Amino acid sequence: MKIAICDDERIFTDIFREKLEMTAEKCGIECTVSAFLNGAEMISMLNRFDAVFLDVDMPGLSGEETAEYIIGSEKTLPIIFVTNHDDFVFSSFRYRPFGFLRKRYIDSELEDIIKRLDKYLTEIERCYTFNSHNKLISVRLNDINYIEVYGHETLVHTANAVLTTSKALSAIEKELSEYGFIRTHKSYIVNTRYIFSVERNSIILSNGENLPVSRTKLTDVKQMMIKFTGAN
Repeated sequence: MKIAICDDERIFTDIFREKLEMTAEKCGIECTVSAFLNGAEMISMLNRFDAVFLDVDMPGLSGEETAEYIIGSEKTLPIIFVTNHDDFVFSSFRYRPFGFLRKRYIDSELEDIIKRLDKYLTEIERCYTFNSHNKLISVRLNDINYIEVYGHETLVHTANAVLTTSKALSAIEKELSEYGFIRTHKSYIVNTRYIFSVERNSIILSNGENLPVSRTKLTDVKQMMIKFTGAN
């Protein structure tokens, strides 16, 4: 696991780097950590890393601006926001964060983040395989935006294609629920990672698509978003 830390406070960065390395070693995870004091320097080397711990409050290129650049880049990196602002959690979902780490609770929260990150990086290549017009199709879970029932078919939406299967949505829900997919409506299952915001009657995806959400599902969706990012 190759991790980048980006924080403008040198003393904190040095301490945090040591804590990261010690926690990873304690968990039996091989880990190398590189530290940066500004976002501009780090984003020039994004391809070297598997994940980023990003301070929210930085002068110059802010944490949010750096996150904006990362999610628009070719390489999708898990972003863990490091912050003391609890109210930043929900407003930051538009950056699709992997998680949050509160500076004052690093000692109690870091181990869980590291373990989740290691599990995620291990499973990121996991694929979902289904039958489509008598052919077996295999798609990376991370590439699936959402799945919907349309007429007599089930449509699997990715960034670049729409694939069809006759598999029931209820069966797909059981298979994918442990990987961050949630039933938002009787006709839709959504990959939590791509939810930009939750409105009263709809979900906005990071690509701008608007999907319906059942009133009875609103609380479940919000709780899943919190669980998925590790926010609390």
